[in-house]
Amino acid sequence: MHVQDNLPPSGARPPRRPLLELSLTGQPRSWQVREHRYRCSGYGRARWGMELADVMAAIAAEHPVAQATLQHDIDRLSGEQWLELTVPSLRPGPPGPARLRYLFDADSVRLCEVHLHWISSGDPSQEQRLPLVQAASRLAGELMSYRWSGLSTLRGAVRGPGALLLFSGRDEQGATVEISLDGVAFDVERPGAPGQPEHRPAPRGPAALRVSYIAG
Repeated sequence: MHVQDNLPPSGARPPRRPLLELSLTGQPRSWQVREHRYRCSGYGRARWGMELADVMAAIAAEHPVAQATLQHDIDRLSGEQWLELTVPSLRPGPPGPARLRYLFDADSVRLCEVHLHWISSGDPSQEQRLPLVQAASRLAGELMSYRWSGLSTLRGAVRGPGALLLFSGRDEQGATVEISLDGVAFDVERPGAPGQPEHRPAPRGPAALRVSYIAG
């Protein structure tokens, strides 16, 4: 197999890895300061390590109106299982329905992840995408009000076209919470050009806000 074509010429400097691009779009300007540290032990009444039946009972107690939408699926290849339902609204997210997905470890069948999605389908206008950004900012401000250990958080990381990791934090037990946006416009602070943000318009297609809770 010939592999030399992709190698740099002898003596050439290796290409530099691109620096992380950051964005201030959606970042809260102020937040309440709490004295205690954040701890991610699950979501709502569902707690890490719960078995499938226990999580179903927790969902029934917490979202009785949405029971008709509850689905249980299994990935036949990996063995991973999940519960998914749609609720008419979910605070403090944007107005409209939200989709909740509870993931279970393939071996123990115990709860290990919860993902919340708010989706603006079709090709929404900038005004229709804005509530997702505003809700993401409120959620980020709520999380940033807690105390976090050093180097355990990341804010405003650009993931790709229209994709922004607004906030990511890891608690002392290794569990993480993330707030991400897809299909939105934002301004990017490029490395080496402080104070000169580059505006990147939203790509065509749907937009979404996702909040993820992942056990350590």
